[in-house]
Amino acid sequence: MNSIPTCRLLTSAALALGLCLGSIGCGGSESGGNEGGNAAGTNAAGDGNSSDVEQGGLEGRPHAADAGDTLTIALIGDADSMLPMVGQSVNGSMVYDLLVPPATTSDFENGRIIFNPGLAKSYSWNDDHTELTYELKDDCYWDDDSGKVVNAEDIRYNYELIADPDVKSPRQNHVERLDPKNPVEVLDNFRVRFHFQYAYNEQTMLAHAGFNISPKHLLEKLDRASLISCDLSKKRAVGHGPFRFLKWDPKQSITIVRNPKSKTYAVPYVKRIVFKIIPEYQTRLVELKKGDIDMMDAVQEKDIEEVLSWGTVKLYERGYRFLDYVAWNMQNPLFAERDARRALTLAIDIERIIKTILTFGGKTYGTKAYSTFTPELSDYRVDDITLLPHDPTKAKTLLAGLGWKDTDNDGFLDKDGKRFEFVLVTNQGNPRRSDACVLIQEDLKKIGIKVNLEQREGVTFFDDLSKKNYEAALAGWSASLFPDPSDVWGSATETENRLFNFTAYSNARVDELIAKGLRTKDGAEEAKIWQEMQRIIYEDQPYTFLYWKTSTVPLHKRFRDYKPNVLSVLHGIENVWVPKAEQKSKH
Repeated sequence: MNSIPTCRLLTSAALALGLCLGSIGCGGSESGGNEGGNAAGTNAAGDGNSSDVEQGGLEGRPHAADAGDTLTIALIGDADSMLPMVGQSVNGSMVYDLLVPPATTSDFENGRIIFNPGLAKSYSWNDDHTELTYELKDDCYWDDDSGKVVNAEDIRYNYELIADPDVKSPRQNHVERLDPKNPVEVLDNFRVRFHFQYAYNEQTMLAHAGFNISPKHLLEKLDRASLISCDLSKKRAVGHGPFRFLKWDPKQSITIVRNPKSKTYAVPYVKRIVFKIIPEYQTRLVELKKGDIDMMDAVQEKDIEEVLSWGTVKLYERGYRFLDYVAWNMQNPLFAERDARRALTLAIDIERIIKTILTFGGKTYGTKAYSTFTPELSDYRVDDITLLPHDPTKAKTLLAGLGWKDTDNDGFLDKDGKRFEFVLVTNQGNPRRSDACVLIQEDLKKIGIKVNLEQREGVTFFDDLSKKNYEAALAGWSASLFPDPSDVWGSATETENRLFNFTAYSNARVDELIAKGLRTKDGAEEAKIWQEMQRIIYEDQPYTFLYWKTSTVPLHKRFRDYKPNVLSVLHGIENVWVPKAEQKSKH
């Protein structure tokens, strides 16, 4: 039996898309009412203005007398959903991680995930590690005033919905390795057992059994095929965490307030968090300087010295969690040949990109990338990998071998009457990405490739990536810290569409390694498998891997005890407090 340490709220996501990507009535009965919950856009938390310190949860804690104030955070894009099983964007997950923490939440130490309490107070494995049993806390209630306690049946039902093809959940990785005959078993009200088809990495197994759940008593009344558009997805949220949903003004803001009745989680010091949707980086920076927001996802490296000069903001540096890359849509004939993709990488001066957009004041905030496994996962690094150099001459030679030559002397390569020309798209609101696109455009023009640049709104951009509605894309990952590359690099099948395999990559040996790696309990053997897989993918170049970058998070200096880490910008947010005399929001 594994007891989980003292309760802390730590946000995490098994696989979340980076902030750079931005984001993406069921039945007639719900459209006319709230099905036992709260009206759309409201919540039993009220307007968040009541004096809730006296209602319990903060007495006796350090700084309890200073509880209060509003934390305003700028997001680059809106959430796509408040319902975890159908939501895809990191913006949504940042919010609902605070509303519906999973069975176990996470911290990160010494290159590994550390598990902490959420709904579960303990967990245990059977002898062959194919069964995982959670013992849930019995004092956690849904915040819709139904009086219903969160229980094992809620967990089982959520996994049933994820597995239902009518739901079209993007979280299939949470169920694909469960026993299809008996995936999640309810032992009693507060004990639930996950049955896996085989034993594999315990960290990943715990992650797959750690989904953010929603209340069965509301979900079971809804049309499964329309969950993405129902009120629980688009207008409100019902949770059980340290914060409660208050309101969502689409493309404007999302407001949550602390849950003073929480017995399971530490009650936050700040009274409310407002997530303001501000797509443009420069606008976010102006709002930060004016004090209209307190935090944003990150300060661009070129602006760090300026932000420090204001004297009102402190900066906090996180580790290598963010990867930027160029995805080559392999369904496009231009990028179908491996030599063509390798030539493109050879032509792009990645060192120049890093020096231009990630080096300021004598400090470089990034390192060259070769994989979607972050360097923070020290067990899986490939220290002896040989990276492709910047070699335009060799790039042109490879392309010539594929028949690409400038036959009409217009400065651009052509073949069979068609010019080597494509659109490189990225998301709006990220000047670092925009600058990198310009540098790539310049590099490829030098070898005779015409690149047209385009920016798309965040939700549209991600949707187009998942649908492969693009030619080439400069995108990024907020990388998973769990060793499960199946959704990104596994081949799509009739039953597994691999939503995050944006390039339509398929390699039989990589599929074999993924299957083997996910069934390997021995850490040293697993590391060898993932290292071989990374070498093969790098040789194939479905991405031009650009760089991993650190993230520099700004927060108004009135907030104390902020400790972000590589897992989350909101790590430990329930412990952040503001001295009473410095609070801006007095109600």
